[in-house]
Amino acid sequence: MTLRNSYMGHDGPVFPRAPIRWAPPEDPAAGVYWWWPEEGKVRARKLLSRAAMRPIYRFTSLKMGRSIHLESALEHQVALLLDACPLVDAFAEQPVQMEFDNGKGMSRHFPDFAVSYCGKPWFLELKYAKDVDAACRQRTHQLTELLAPLGIGYRLVTEQDLPQRERMTNAWALIQRGRQTVGDQLRLVVFQRVFQQQGISLGEIGWNIPATAAALASELMRGRLHADFGTKLSMETPVFTTPVQGGWLWA
Repeated sequence: MTLRNSYMGHDGPVFPRAPIRWAPPEDPAAGVYWWWPEEGKVRARKLLSRAAMRPIYRFTSLKMGRSIHLESALEHQVALLLDACPLVDAFAEQPVQMEFDNGKGMSRHFPDFAVSYCGKPWFLELKYAKDVDAACRQRTHQLTELLAPLGIGYRLVTEQDLPQRERMTNAWALIQRGRQTVGDQLRLVVFQRVFQQQGISLGEIGWNIPATAAALASELMRGRLHADFGTKLSMETPVFTTPVQGGWLWA
């Protein structure tokens, strides 16, 4: 079954998404260049626990259709938000090896994430606030200035920048429910139920029924259904087929 006719003439977002690959600048005067992993690899460097010689955190991304490997609890929290947020088109961890002109020479840098957010490319660097020093702030300023003319954002993210707890809780709830395999038929039924009755609650549709909850989570993560993620998702949460205020998990 295709999605086009039942979704009012529009194809819906497809999971898993294609890997992110933004072309680096050809002009050396840009002052910045990056290399994506070679064919068949997804990370620019391997993440290993110093103690156990294995990735510290990992989870299976529904959006990207693969295992995501992370080296801190902060990275894990951000990755969950990116995976569940309907405004995030795609993301990748440890995506590139980057070199940039620091004013005195060339420096090497490995951003923690590449993110396509509402169609705009971003590189993210994650640090705990206590670890942000003058060198980190200087690098953030330099890369922000170098990447802006290329239409690419650069952002330093600390634990202080994470959204409130409710959004983190909702991201995990969506990912947990969305892990169950759901056929197109049930997702279409759920979508059409909301289309016909805007503001119907999750409970009225079947948030307490595993298969239906999985279909709802899938549609919410894809951005075909919308709810206010600023409050904890519950049986009373109203759902719509048009965007609502607060319908984001990462900003």
